[in-house]
Amino acid sequence: MAAEPRSVLILRWGGSAYDSLGGLLELAGAEIEALGLGVRILTFEGPDLAEKLAEALRQRDTAFALTMSGIGVEATAGDRPVWDVAKIPLFNWSCDHPCYFPARHALQSRYLLHGYVFPDHARYNIAHLKPNGMACAVHLGIPPRSLYPSPPVASGGRNGRILFTKSGMDTNEIEVRWRESSLLLSEILLAAAEELMHAATADFLPVLQKIAAAQGLFLDGNNSLTMLLMRELDAYIRFRRSNLVMQSVLGYPVDVFGNGWRHILWEGARARHHGPVPWRTMNDLLPSYLGCLSVNPLVDESVHDRVFYALAAAVAPISDGNAFSRAHMPALAPYLFRFAPEEIGAACEAVLADPEQAIARTEETWQALHETFGLRRSVERIIHFVSLHSLNDPVGA
Repeated sequence: MAAEPRSVLILRWGGSAYDSLGGLLELAGAEIEALGLGVRILTFEGPDLAEKLAEALRQRDTAFALTMSGIGVEATAGDRPVWDVAKIPLFNWSCDHPCYFPARHALQSRYLLHGYVFPDHARYNIAHLKPNGMACAVHLGIPPRSLYPSPPVASGGRNGRILFTKSGMDTNEIEVRWRESSLLLSEILLAAAEELMHAATADFLPVLQKIAAAQGLFLDGNNSLTMLLMRELDAYIRFRRSNLVMQSVLGYPVDVFGNGWRHILWEGARARHHGPVPWRTMNDLLPSYLGCLSVNPLVDESVHDRVFYALAAAVAPISDGNAFSRAHMPALAPYLFRFAPEEIGAACEAVLADPEQAIARTEETWQALHETFGLRRSVERIIHFVSLHSLNDPVGA
């Protein structure tokens, strides 16, 4: 009798400057090993990639493959998906909304499980693309505290500052590009952007449909033009929110790491711009800060991964509030804000004015959530979802 497959093949991208997805997959791999499965990592790069993937899939002990944000989902063997040929399930854990590379999110195969970091995005797949009739939501989760070399330190041993790792862009440049495009699309985008500034991506489609219908254009959620408009709005509103946050914290001791902030006037600011840093460097720096500032990616049912990392590092998360954070992180309420300058400033001041209480509230939240929303639990959910792959078909397919 053949032995039960006991190994997971992890596909990671080799060309990332920041390597945040690679770092997360390594953490997930460690949790998989802790659950008693082996892990093999294949880096997606190089001219002989197809041969490397074929060789990896010939290993008879492979239970399933795990990837993030579409790496490897379109791999083929001849004219068929390689996962169908090998009969090995692939769990694609996607961080982005299906409007990004939508063809990947529409692939139909019982061996491809469409997984999403944010339940909001899984709902869109199942409502509009529905290639398999099933989508899976798995939070990124709180990483283990073993990620950091030492236990959390008291507030007096920290640097007294707030960390903000975020890329920026001058949204005026985006608006200029919109106005140079089709007049109809420009009018739709500009009107929708104003209406959606304080909304989540779940609201994008009905708002677009309403505005476009007034122009005689009727849109479905599974349409290339719809996806294009959603991508444009998603990027624009994220940058606009980030710009508002940045302008609101220039007077506070904030260390900013990321590209795209040349349009900000730094002269005389207490905030400092340091440029981009790799994922590992950011995690090394995190425990020395009092607060970690982040902006959620237009979702309501989970939070940015930096909130989860901040909890693991016992660093107070400062972020825009949403349904998830209000329901599951009530102790962090003083550090949640809406997109108004006075609220953003007040959230930062709450951490800086009483660091001991901020750390205590963060610890309380970590204690309440680190098992239910920990990375170990996320990996267990992925393994369970993969076990359902034989039923990952629309009825009658």
